[in-house]
Amino acid sequence: MNKFEDMFEEGKAEIDRLSAPDDLETRLRSALANRRVPRRPLQRWKLSIAAVLVAFSLIAYNYDALAYYGKQLLGYDQIMNGTLKQLNELGKGQLIGKSYTFKNGFILTLDGVMLDSNQLLLFSTLKDPAGNVDQGDMMPRMTIKGLIGEYMENNSTGQISADKTEIKSVTSFAPPKFFEKNLTLTVSIMEKGTMDNGNIPFTLDRNTAMGYTLKKDINQTFDVDGSKIHINSILASPTKTVIDGSVMNILELAEAKLSGEDRLAHISPDSFDSRLYANGKELAKQGGGMSTSLQGIIFNEDYDALPTDLQKLEIKLVSLGTDHQVNQSFTLKRGSDTPALSILGQTIEIKKVYPSEGDTCITLSSEDGVVLTKVYLLIDGRRVSLNNTQDDHYDKIAEGKSGKIVHTRTLHFPGTGQKLELDVQRMTYVKTYNEVINIPVK
Repeated sequence: MNKFEDMFEEGKAEIDRLSAPDDLETRLRSALANRRVPRRPLQRWKLSIAAVLVAFSLIAYNYDALAYYGKQLLGYDQIMNGTLKQLNELGKGQLIGKSYTFKNGFILTLDGVMLDSNQLLLFSTLKDPAGNVDQGDMMPRMTIKGLIGEYMENNSTGQISADKTEIKSVTSFAPPKFFEKNLTLTVSIMEKGTMDNGNIPFTLDRNTAMGYTLKKDINQTFDVDGSKIHINSILASPTKTVIDGSVMNILELAEAKLSGEDRLAHISPDSFDSRLYANGKELAKQGGGMSTSLQGIIFNEDYDALPTDLQKLEIKLVSLGTDHQVNQSFTLKRGSDTPALSILGQTIEIKKVYPSEGDTCITLSSEDGVVLTKVYLLIDGRRVSLNNTQDDHYDKIAEGKSGKIVHTRTLHFPGTGQKLELDVQRMTYVKTYNEVINIPVK
């Protein structure tokens, strides 16, 4: 063992006596600096496979999000109501994505449609890169041609972008017949006195149609002060709710004409205030219309869609403006000395009576909704007809919590004289009723 230890110690001492040359570090640095280490080329196919794997992973991870947004109409949040926004978020529409370019360079794109039992909604974008979409009459007129006949637009709403390069619009049409599938949107704009027309053909995907949520005959009547408002039916769909009714049927119209009590002769959509309540909450009104036909005076009132958890449904007739016989004459004083007139409980303020270029003018005011529908002026016993009404304006007057609207106007009669009398034959005014009809929902 001692012999091995002596050999080990002797070898260690020899190693300790070894030393590196003084220029070794310099020679090594120089050799490394001049040597190029070849790089192994990374095979391109491996890069391609890696890229595909990364892309596949991203798509797989975000598949639901891509599918979710792929079914939505983008850029319409500002002009959609809450109901349409919800339907859009659920993908309840059909994407189209077809365009037509007008001669002036404007491009109209039919982005998509929504269809249910009440209406066909078209979502479109009008673009002009020059930023002139707000110049002149550039909103396209639209019609839809089907297999049989045409469908005209009911109403439209839109918004111009801040840079004036595009208009987003939502346009409502009557729903096409059940057999319609291949349709053509005809668009027209007026450019320097010339009409430019174009067509965008598209195919309806009936699988995206939403049908209706409630369809019911009501056949109930509001009978107020001898005036009858018939509520015929209700059709509720995912986009809106429509109430159909009639003011007077054809027999009631004829009877009223013969009796001289045609109280609803001057009725209009603004003449009556009807409201729809679902589960005790008022639904927003979206519009309506009125027309005269063989069925009488018919109307429709459009409201927001019904809630999905519908428990209770009511129609309320809040107020109604009807025409009444008056057949009274009222003495007028020149200037502003005529006292207020009280006619059938309605107050009419006579502001001023004055001559003007050989004619007589009467400035008066009343609550909004009060209209002298048949009025003459007796000038020294001679009856003259109303020439025209001038200077119409409305003012909101603070009164109580809500205030009221006052309508001021000037009646212009031909001729003048010493003795003046206002001969009021008929007058329309609004009366509050708050009558309710309950609609069964089961």
